[in-house]
Amino acid sequence: EAARVGATFYVAGRDFAAIPEGAQWRYRGPGGDRYGLPHPALRGAYQLGNAACAIAAIDALRDRLPVSAGALRDGLVGVELAGRFQVLPGRPTRVLDVAHNPHAARALAACLASMGYHAETHAVLGMLADKDVGGVIAAVKGQVDRWTVAPLPGPRGATAQALADALERAGVPAASVRTAPDVATAWRAAVAEAGEADRIVAFGSFLTVAAALAAER
Repeated sequence: EAARVGATFYVAGRDFAAIPEGAQWRYRGPGGDRYGLPHPALRGAYQLGNAACAIAAIDALRDRLPVSAGALRDGLVGVELAGRFQVLPGRPTRVLDVAHNPHAARALAACLASMGYHAETHAVLGMLADKDVGGVIAAVKGQVDRWTVAPLPGPRGATAQALADALERAGVPAASVRTAPDVATAWRAAVAEAGEADRIVAFGSFLTVAAALAAER
């Protein structure tokens, strides 16, 4: 398909890659190797792969849109992306992630597992009904102790009961699941219940993260 439209098709791992080297990393790609790169400011080991993909795109456009090495480094250390494993300041630890499919949920679970000790993890879950709710829950449930589920607005939003039923099918004990009328209420309830050593994670949709952020203000 790329050849048909006259485009160049780069494959991660074959045509470009990120190679960790201690506190820094190396990019290998069609534009040549780049050494001593700073790790991206975004959390998650998978962000190295994302950064390598971005550099591959920069290399592909270098004749029309040159980017200096200094600008590239500034971009890596200064990048911000709300809702992608966004950790809010203060206690308890509060994490926002828009993960709404199993692939993203597995990345979220890996990031949660790498964070270190937390006494309990409280999840606030809101999803659209046409997403793979069971797959998302299966990916994350091992990192969560308590769940608060809430509906999302609009006809596509899964009801709180549908989410609670999906958790039951996934083997999550009913005693660790409660429902709330909306995400903001669920978020505030989790914050009120959590201890300072606990962790709260809101995920499942851009709408879920937006509502939790609004409830923080």
